[in-house]
Amino acid sequence: MKNITEKKLIKILLLASIVCFYAFGLFHISKFETVDEHFWKYDRVPQYWSALKNREWKKTHINDKPGISVALVSGVGLLFENPITHRIRDEKITKNEVYTVYDSNRTEKINFSLRFPILLFNGLFIFFFFWIIRKITENDWLALFASVSIALSPILIGISQIINPDSLLWSFSFASILSYLALIKIKKLKFLILSIVFTGFSLLSKYSANILFPIFLSLITLNYIFDIENIKKTKEYFLKQIFNLICIFVGSAVIFSIFMPSVFVKSKKLKHLYEGTIGAPGMEKIFPLFAWVILIIFVLAIFFDGRILKKVGTYLNDKKELLLKLVCFIMLFIFSFILINGLTNQKIIPFNLMRNEAYFQRGLIFENIPGYDDNSALVQNFKKLILQFYPFVYSLHPLVLITVLLFWIKIIFKGFKRSNILFLTVFFFSLFPLIYFFGNTMAKVLTNIRYSIMLYPIFSLLAAIGIIDLLGYFKNISKIKKYSIAISLLFVLGCASLINAKPFYFNYTNSLLPKKFIITDAWGYGEYEAAEYLNSLPNPEDLIIWSDRSAICQFLKGKCIRDYKIDLNKSVPDYMVISRRGEFRHKFIWAYPELAKKDFMYYYEKDPEWTVEIGGRKSNFVRIVKSEE
Repeated sequence: MKNITEKKLIKILLLASIVCFYAFGLFHISKFETVDEHFWKYDRVPQYWSALKNREWKKTHINDKPGISVALVSGVGLLFENPITHRIRDEKITKNEVYTVYDSNRTEKINFSLRFPILLFNGLFIFFFFWIIRKITENDWLALFASVSIALSPILIGISQIINPDSLLWSFSFASILSYLALIKIKKLKFLILSIVFTGFSLLSKYSANILFPIFLSLITLNYIFDIENIKKTKEYFLKQIFNLICIFVGSAVIFSIFMPSVFVKSKKLKHLYEGTIGAPGMEKIFPLFAWVILIIFVLAIFFDGRILKKVGTYLNDKKELLLKLVCFIMLFIFSFILINGLTNQKIIPFNLMRNEAYFQRGLIFENIPGYDDNSALVQNFKKLILQFYPFVYSLHPLVLITVLLFWIKIIFKGFKRSNILFLTVFFFSLFPLIYFFGNTMAKVLTNIRYSIMLYPIFSLLAAIGIIDLLGYFKNISKIKKYSIAISLLFVLGCASLINAKPFYFNYTNSLLPKKFIITDAWGYGEYEAAEYLNSLPNPEDLIIWSDRSAICQFLKGKCIRDYKIDLNKSVPDYMVISRRGEFRHKFIWAYPELAKKDFMYYYEKDPEWTVEIGGRKSNFVRIVKSEE
């Protein structure tokens, strides 16, 4: 009876977490417009479905991301709203496109229609995550902790509100990794099929999903090392795993091609398939190495009967506890360094200055950072690597972050004596961020929250394993009681963070970062609120504004000046709407300065009439300044 009650409690809590996911996700879902989202809303999603309808297969290649999964899911909303007719093109109203004007009465309906399917889809995925984590770990409570952590993540809720390839990349890629872990442990055909399907849709989401193939190869190798005493036939093991890997690669490529039939257009000669898989940005350099590793393993397994692999695996197996401790120590050092640097107002490494400079230079170039060039190449690369971790560390929920840190400390001093599959999961999930951010550093790509979206569900599972492991020290408290207390704490703190972050979930920054610093700019948030203020003024239909973000135009009853070079002969703005990123990278100028009463910089220095601070951080703002022209 006790077990039945416990299982019912777990089901109720799982359902409650998904209800929370939808409740917070639905809030404000139609009242913002993020950067570049308009491309998907007005062009790419409608283009995909129009191409299928008209059998114009070439046009199913809507973007290099390629974002097909977004078009498939978000496109359901096209049954209810047509975003193509949202923008008003009447030349009398736009004055031959001097102004940008939208039917603002339709904006929220269009946004909801195209965004809700993504939110709904990701919420349903949480059921799958619970099911498969339970299969892998054979622990219902661990699966529940991971699922609740995912459901209450501000970042994952925030990205699930947005029409963007990353909105589905995190769910498909995490499902793919979990399916592969289940395949390694349980060895059933259904998990191979799931791995193929989810990898295929991950590739259809974004080309960065190609990292899944090196992940699978790493899991194959690590599983052999950590579980070598139970793998009696080395040759058969690797041949079977290589066969599975080939099946996943070929199967996912088939799925990719079916849903993006531009692959079969003769003039392209499979160009889009190549660019979406082995020829994707970054992958063209990794794939040859990936192929060589597989070939070497195959040769060693076939011609040497696995003897060399057995010797290497046995040696490393003897060192596996030491290897895990080393990985945890490195990660603990990096995370602790970032937190200490924040608490000391970034005196050790000026993260904020470096990120601003990187945005301005469009790369990892810091020549204007005082003293940076005085460092050795080793120190410079260390700073670049640490900088990549910065937004990720401060966008994790504090409970997840602290749990993982304590878990790493416990492993360093006490080790980790669990099943092989848990050991493998903890080892790889702890190591993966280091590999990922190091790769981005070598590629000279500055990582933001969106680029690291695959890591958030991974850390939710890592934290769940840590919670179960750490709760093992409370031996005097019954299992149901201590787990109930822990899950209640996770719910309370998770909901509190969401309430504090709303409505700007994807800009979530945890309380461990001092308020004077930020990890990302507004990214389109706050523009709706600015439009609401302007719409509340007398005769809002007659207002003319200039904004460094076009998002506000969709909610505004008045008109937006399109250009960054304002010609006062054609239009005179009543207000300027300025965001942090716009002030930094997209300042307006006067086309004819002699016609202006004030220098353009006056409006960037003038006190605003209205302002909103994203996340309560003064340096992350949207401001409205009254024009004096």
